[in-house]
Amino acid sequence: MIVISVTNCPPGLRGDLSKWLSEVNTGVYIGKLSAKVRDELWSRVCDSIRSGQATMVYSTNNEQGYAFMTHNTTWVATDYEGITLMKKPFVLNSDAVNSSLLKPGFSKASKYRRQAVALKNKMSPSYVVMDVETTGMDYDNDRIIEVGLLKVTEDVIDDRFQCFVQCESNIPEAVTKLTGITNEMIESQGMKEEEAFEKIQEFVGKDLVIGYNVKFDMNFFQRLGERVGKVITIKKTRDVLQLARRKIDDLENYQLKTVAAYFSLDTTNVHRALTDCELTYRIYLELNKL
Repeated sequence: MIVISVTNCPPGLRGDLSKWLSEVNTGVYIGKLSAKVRDELWSRVCDSIRSGQATMVYSTNNEQGYAFMTHNTTWVATDYEGITLMKKPFVLNSDAVNSSLLKPGFSKASKYRRQAVALKNKMSPSYVVMDVETTGMDYDNDRIIEVGLLKVTEDVIDDRFQCFVQCESNIPEAVTKLTGITNEMIESQGMKEEEAFEKIQEFVGKDLVIGYNVKFDMNFFQRLGERVGKVITIKKTRDVLQLARRKIDDLENYQLKTVAAYFSLDTTNVHRALTDCELTYRIYLELNKL
């Protein structure tokens, strides 16, 4: 189940939403989609909403049974000890109440929000950056072929992990062309899925996991756990993609390479797990300066 609420919705976007969902009230859409279609539809919403606002609630396999995503809103989805809550901005006086959207950085509420984020980062100085390369986009049928992890303490990388993962499927030619990963590399250097799962869990421990479109990585990792009969112990995640969408305006798109170029970061050898981890880490540092 998925519910999307939008304001100031452009006609073209309204048409796209109506193709997949039922509009049950003005700007409120509801329906049932695959995770792949849901993610692509939300990406379309974020790229097209312009000055409008959007919130999505969708069913997922966590303790709550659902999760939130927001775009251009002053209410934001916030992780609190593994539970996602909607964080309401401070209203300091009656003059601060305004029906229009306040741009980040121009309101006292925004300053309080940034201070809260900075405090949270200080309280959780250690985190792990994750990236996976896969045989395709469908986590029900495709497989992880490479995993990259960075352990970061007080914004400094102090450990790295990379492994190939054996899978029963042949790697599509398009994926090999994109990543440079071949079937021969997987067969000769890859770990079995169960061993890879245990190594990843051990490396992450109880740390926060961040990633670029992190739910993509976690969905694949969850399916990996289900196949080997293991339970994921990762409870806290943070999405750098959503952070970029909130903090950077007027980009052509929000692909990893595009956002990295915005900060003048080297994008050589993208689409390899460890390289993408390092790009995500550097983008995250830059975003936290904004």
